[in-house]
Amino acid sequence: MTAGIAQEGTSIVLKRAVVSGAPAYVLEPEGSQKSAVVLHGYGGTKEEVLGLGLAAAAAGYAVCVPDLPGHGAHPEMLTGGSIRKFAAGLRSAGFAAAIGHSLGGLVAMVLGTAVLCLLSVPLEARFTGGKSELLRVLRARRVREKKPYAGLEEAFVALAAPWPEPPVLLLHAVHDLPVCLTAAARGKETGWEVRALRGSGHVDIVNDQEALTAVTSWLKKGTQKRAG
Repeated sequence: MTAGIAQEGTSIVLKRAVVSGAPAYVLEPEGSQKSAVVLHGYGGTKEEVLGLGLAAAAAGYAVCVPDLPGHGAHPEMLTGGSIRKFAAGLRSAGFAAAIGHSLGGLVAMVLGTAVLCLLSVPLEARFTGGKSELLRVLRARRVREKKPYAGLEEAFVALAAPWPEPPVLLLHAVHDLPVCLTAAARGKETGWEVRALRGSGHVDIVNDQEALTAVTSWLKKGTQKRAG
């Protein structure tokens, strides 16, 4: 599928592709010379983060938005092996920037991109709260894995890597999951730029206008630094 999208006076071509074994959308602005990947979270799909894709495209990037293993139209289940293979394929693609939400943020952290933006990233696979609340926020029923949360737990082990050095932008909700607030505190101690957003929660932060504006600005800032 190919379609045209208008974004801030620039034409963007939307295509379907397969990237690292995953069904994906590719957003190509006119004249783009660098690429970025946008990764959704646990229980999400590529369609849910197209707004982030447009935010990255507004910064001049050609943007890949794939489904994670076990999610959306991806043919494989979520396991440690499938997420490790998926991340390795993305690394080999040579993206200049990575934007990741929740589990997608963990993947983004191991890609080694020059520009990194994270949204509501958990520090570990320990989620506290009532069962109904966790089902609503984590949406495990939407994930194909051996049993609820098993693939997520394997992914944390498979994606274990050194904590990225700054510059890193981390956005999180004021009342985010406790494990995400812990990650935000650690990121701040590391020297990351950390911002708390009041108008969203763990899931809908991907469509928060403040978050989208921050992502576009951060990507443009990173591009200017490399150009300088």
